Amino acid sequence: MFSFVYGGIDFAHKLDAASAPMEDFYKHVHTFNEIIFFVDGEVEYTVESEIRVLQPGDIIFIAPGKYHFATVNNNVGYERYVLKFPSSVLPDFLVERVRKMSPFFDSSKEQANVFSRFDFYNDFGDYSEDELKAVFVADVIKLLIALSKAPSAAPNRINAVIADIITYIDENIHTNLSLDELSELFHFSKSYLSNEFKRAMKISIMQYVRMKKIIAAHQLILQGEKKSRVAEQFGFDNYSTFYRQYMKLLQGDALEMSPERSSKST
Repeated sequence: MFSFVYGGIDFAHKLDAASAPMEDFYKHVHTFNEIIFFVDGEVEYTVESEIRVLQPGDIIFIAPGKYHFATVNNNVGYERYVLKFPSSVLPDFLVERVRKMSPFFDSSKEQANVFSRFDFYNDFGDYSEDELKAVFVADVIKLLIALSKAPSAAPNRINAVIADIITYIDENIHTNLSLDELSELFHFSKSYLSNEFKRAMKISIMQYVRMKKIIAAHQLILQGEKKSRVAEQFGFDNYSTFYRQYMKLLQGDALEMSPERSSKST
């Protein structure tokens, strides 16, 4: 098992030993890309409205801004590779292509070999940190190009109502979305809509909206927009509330994307 964290990337081969009956892995959204290669365990993975019971060899690609979580049976071990990296390491043509990809893929033998090479690079390759980062990123780019041309794996199920709501939120993220508006638009009572969304997504619908607004605001800030102006654009009446939530997002990324390397096994 390895953990390589350096220069804005975080690649790890992880094994969680059996410990507790059931656990919802951290429900979150982030500004970087993430690839998970599932090796073994009993895991149900949710990315937005798509849900899949993972099989060994499955690949999950999570684009920036996609809400996701895993429900894991910790009575058995959970082994996977986890690759986190910013879009800045990808060529421009690939950034746009992968943003449109579905999250779930069946891996080919060639793709599975990519992850085995990560172990070899880390354990036996005579590489400096910069060299190791370069070979990791090169293989990730090749993997993403292959996935972008491969058929995605159908999720085990998809919640059509939640999918429609998420699409509407994404397409209208700059507006002042409200529970009243969503209830009227989708012809559900506010209580039903709230309960159904919370049941499926493990988060309230308005928390989800605020989270997506913060992610969209982050993209504009990266392009040079002032934080105060962006807060106005996304309907945050209280700038201090926006700023606290925005900094929480960045601090969460910093914890997972530390620029220093750790050799500790996980």
